[in-house]
Amino acid sequence: MSHYTLLLSNTRLIAFHLEKNQLLEHAHFALDDAGKEAFEGYLEVWKEAVFSLLVDVVEEDFQLESIPHLGRSDRNALLARRLDQNYRTTPYRRAFVQSLAKSGGQDKVLMSALTLVAPVDAIVNALLAKKIVLQGIYSAALLAGEMVHKSGLGLEHYLLVSFTSGGGMRQTYLAADGLKFSRVSSLPEDEDLQDAVRLADVIVLEALRARQYLSTLRLLGRDDKLQLAVVAPRGLDCQSAIDEHLAKSGEAAQFVVSNVPLNLLAQKLRLPPADSMLNLLCSWLELHPPVNHYGQARHLIHATWRKRGIALRWGSFACLILAMLWSALLVQEAGDIQASINQSLKRTAQIDERLRYFGHLLKQSKASDPAAMKGAYELYTHELLTWPSVEPPAQQVSQILLDFPELVLDELRWNSGRAPLDPATAQVAEEGASAPVAAPVVLELSGRVEPFDLQYRRALASVERLSQRLSGLPGVQVKALILPLNTSSEVGLEGKLVSPDSKRVDFSLRLSWEQKAP
Repeated sequence: MSHYTLLLSNTRLIAFHLEKNQLLEHAHFALDDAGKEAFEGYLEVWKEAVFSLLVDVVEEDFQLESIPHLGRSDRNALLARRLDQNYRTTPYRRAFVQSLAKSGGQDKVLMSALTLVAPVDAIVNALLAKKIVLQGIYSAALLAGEMVHKSGLGLEHYLLVSFTSGGGMRQTYLAADGLKFSRVSSLPEDEDLQDAVRLADVIVLEALRARQYLSTLRLLGRDDKLQLAVVAPRGLDCQSAIDEHLAKSGEAAQFVVSNVPLNLLAQKLRLPPADSMLNLLCSWLELHPPVNHYGQARHLIHATWRKRGIALRWGSFACLILAMLWSALLVQEAGDIQASINQSLKRTAQIDERLRYFGHLLKQSKASDPAAMKGAYELYTHELLTWPSVEPPAQQVSQILLDFPELVLDELRWNSGRAPLDPATAQVAEEGASAPVAAPVVLELSGRVEPFDLQYRRALASVERLSQRLSGLPGVQVKALILPLNTSSEVGLEGKLVSPDSKRVDFSLRLSWEQKAP
């Protein structure tokens, strides 16, 4: 949506528009009936745009007052009564608290108003009649003070001199806590604004009057120096001429003169270049609109609805994003649930397939033969359920063998089962058994010692340490079948040197696990 700034002076109305980082004059209108008709036709064409009204007129009043320090609601009520007393005939007024005192002190308040009502009413009513968005009604003096404050310039007794579009010269006095007063003085009709010497004479004369006025208001002490900052039209350099005129007047010690380069000011505020202070203010209104000065709620009704519409649009967009995220989470959760259901159906199908297979086997079996059924049951409970696994014992043994790198394992034999029992023992075991006993697991380890070097006792010690470590496993019984050095009383020493190609076994251990019933 396009943004336009309407600049109202005492002589005419100008519409500005920022395009390609350059402020352009879009249209201008006289303050008469013909200009009013032309302005209404202009609004009919640009009724979808957003407008700001910048007022730079002589009829703007400023008053400094002190009020008791009160609470917010009481202070607002008091300021409303003071505004009614001071500016009863104009709706374009405001009160701004510049400094708050402590309890029992006095707050400093700046009251200001546009006392020229008719031209402002004509513009505002034309905008309201066509339901065009009016962003705010701004004062050139107040806006210049805010802009200079924002630029970071020192504002201790600061007199800003600028020039209006109607050929006048505005003097704005700024202090550390804000604007104190602003007035427009008319220049002679034949005054050449490009003559630096003549212009400096007028500036010095008005600055001396302003200093005397500030001293009368006790805003400026006798020893305080007034900073005279001049924004000359079209970049005219008149500082040296001002210094010369001040020296002739004998008041040079009371002033500190400094030019304000518009390009530097625009650069600090990140605004496009401008050839006057008013153009700089119009650019600032379009790029960084501040808080409204004089517009009342009924004047800004369409801007209020526009802001609410924008907020509603962004809120709807945020809700849409949240709804999409929530939907994505629900879809993901539904996908997880569907995957779980598919897995359950797959397991159910596998169980059904097994049931069908068992049913098929049951039909083929001799279910009418009790002896066959009993034999199948005993085979399943006594053999299949108790059949051991070699993997857990082998893993335990391999972990222990890692600590014995000098022992080389040549062969591992695994067997399971029980030796046949005599009939009497089997009968007793069958009658007294409450549950089937799992078959034992037996591992036989056969290997050699490397390097050997005829160190029989060292080899024997390594094998004995291995036997002790293996005996520490739960439920394991270790029996040595062959040792490198047999110390039994039945045989002598086996102290023969082993040749490299010999297949003799240096040691052999038997490990037995007695499995528990399932």
